[in-house]
Amino acid sequence: MHLRTVFLLLLFVFCSIFLIVNWEGVMADVTVNLLYTQIQAPLGLILLLGPGLVILICLVYGFVQQAALSLELRRVNKQLQEARDLAQKAERSRFIELKSDLQKHLLDLQNQSAARHSALLARIDNLQEAMDSSSQETVNSLSASVGEVEDRLAQLVQLASEKQIEVKEKEMVESKNSVRK
Repeated sequence: MHLRTVFLLLLFVFCSIFLIVNWEGVMADVTVNLLYTQIQAPLGLILLLGPGLVILICLVYGFVQQAALSLELRRVNKQLQEARDLAQKAERSRFIELKSDLQKHLLDLQNQSAARHSALLARIDNLQEAMDSSSQETVNSLSASVGEVEDRLAQLVQLASEKQIEVKEKEMVESKNSVRK
């Protein structure tokens, strides 16, 4: 309990005890002047009812204000919840848009990667074909050169057989070395 509530409760209890103890004096009839007439009535009761009526009016006014405040608070809370929902929807739509943009960029990168990969494979295939044709040309060139050497060797062998020259490989190498010196 709040200190204010405890204080008001104690004040009410003390006032009630005072009223009960002095009830005869509160209910004693006296002449009361109402400005335009005079009446016989218990003055204590009139003095209790006057402030009691003011307190009752204040309580009713406070309850009405509290009810109006409560209704206003509910309306503001409802508007706040609608604003939150709207903000969440906007955030979700931004996330969805961001996700679609990221997916689009990822797809573009994958397409670029695939295009580069296929271009690289095509270049490798072209290089392989060029290397194959180059090696084929080299083999053909070497075959032609070997064929020429064989033909010349055959001619030399034929020429040597016509003249009946006997050639030994080792001696031929030695004779070539002596001719060069």
